[in-house]
Amino acid sequence: MSKRNTIILALLFVIFVVELIILAPDELGLSPSEPEEAAVPRPDGNEAGQVMNGLHLVEAKGEKKEWELWADRAVRPKEGEQWTIERVKVRFFGKDGVTFTVTGKTGHVTPEQNAMRIEGDVETRSSNGYIFRTQSAFYDSANRKLISPNEVEMTGPPESADRNINLTGADMVADLASNDIAVNRSVRAKKRVMAAGKADRHATIQSQRAIFNGKTNLAQFFGNVIIDMDTMQISGPTAKFAFDPKSDALQSIQVGGGVRVTDTDKFATSGTVSLDVQEDKVVFSGSPRVVQNGDELVGDKITLLDGGRRVQVSNAKAQIIDTKQMEKSN
Repeated sequence: MSKRNTIILALLFVIFVVELIILAPDELGLSPSEPEEAAVPRPDGNEAGQVMNGLHLVEAKGEKKEWELWADRAVRPKEGEQWTIERVKVRFFGKDGVTFTVTGKTGHVTPEQNAMRIEGDVETRSSNGYIFRTQSAFYDSANRKLISPNEVEMTGPPESADRNINLTGADMVADLASNDIAVNRSVRAKKRVMAAGKADRHATIQSQRAIFNGKTNLAQFFGNVIIDMDTMQISGPTAKFAFDPKSDALQSIQVGGGVRVTDTDKFATSGTVSLDVQEDKVVFSGSPRVVQNGDELVGDKITLLDGGRRVQVSNAKAQIIDTKQMEKSN
């Protein structure tokens, strides 16, 4: 064999081997990239078995919805019933058409058990405008309660951005059967109070517990309640803040259960104290006793008008020296 023929045969052999290497994967039914993909770990029994985008779930008892859920993404393991969800929104249905809408970064849902937990920048909005912010919340389906064991911040009702109640507490429980939302332990609140034709006043409230309602806008405080408003301090076991149902403006504050009031020029005790915010009027009832500028008032009911500049006493049992400040009514 000539040298030229030997070279040609060698070149043909090299071309054949290269073609074999390139064509072999196709002949085996594989793509060239599949050997690399096969090296990537596959999910085991503890990893995602099912993934859904745009999840929507509804839980109902009979014809009544209990809750409705939306999530951007949901993952369910192969072995397990619990879904892990991302960017979650849940609308809980309370009494008489009231709703509570909860949003959060992540959550866990077990539909078979009607169990739910939401975590990460959790926000709960009642249908009448109260907003509660916390880090986690879980739904107790047996008792129909939404519970947050973390510190909570609340604003509302939506009177205006600078006149809402701003409140903090240690935890929160929303009862869907009664529409009551309770903030518990170390409650601290601030409220800017506006009266027609008068300068705004600033009130701070301390108590052990506060209850709001998803329908009525009534705010109630319980346990060692202390209200500071300008130079006046009012303390008692309970307090109620009533708001106008149309404008959400604060109308009145009522403190009960045995009340003590102090101010720069007065001291008072009575069973209850009512503050009419719009009329700048304070009414003491239930064995009231008011001491002002060294003079003592006792009667069935004592009313301070115009910030205490005028005093009205019903069935007065004691006289004050400056009679120009007192109006008697029997």
